[in-house]
Amino acid sequence: MFSLASIISCQVLDQKQHTAATTFLVPLGNTITTSGVAITLDAVVEDSRCPRNTTCIWEGRAVVKISIKHPEQKIREVTVVFKNQEQSILTRKEDAVFTALKLLPYPGGATSKELGYQLQVSYKKNTN
Repeated sequence: MFSLASIISCQVLDQKQHTAATTFLVPLGNTITTSGVAITLDAVVEDSRCPRNTTCIWEGRAVVKISIKHPEQKIREVTVVFKNQEQSILTRKEDAVFTALKLLPYPGGATSKELGYQLQVSYKKNTN
């Protein structure tokens, strides 16, 4: 029984080593290039998310326009809707996946929009 548990734990450890994830922020209007993929947060179309420390009937959502450019390909524009803490895959490469995690800052007061919007993106590289 001990050897079976050791084998299973080694397999789980091995799977974790083959996947490295990094997060980065893309400020509104800026382009960030990682692993040859350029991601631009073009616009925040809607931000009706319920501010922190308030009670809302509807928790709201945020809608953003993003441009994605792979090497030697045309720019592709996508619309991402953030609601219920869902995450959206923006694009895939042979060895990586780019996922939109959240739009920052989360509404919380009068000064939150003065900070400027940033898109938090996860870059998960498969090292198989």
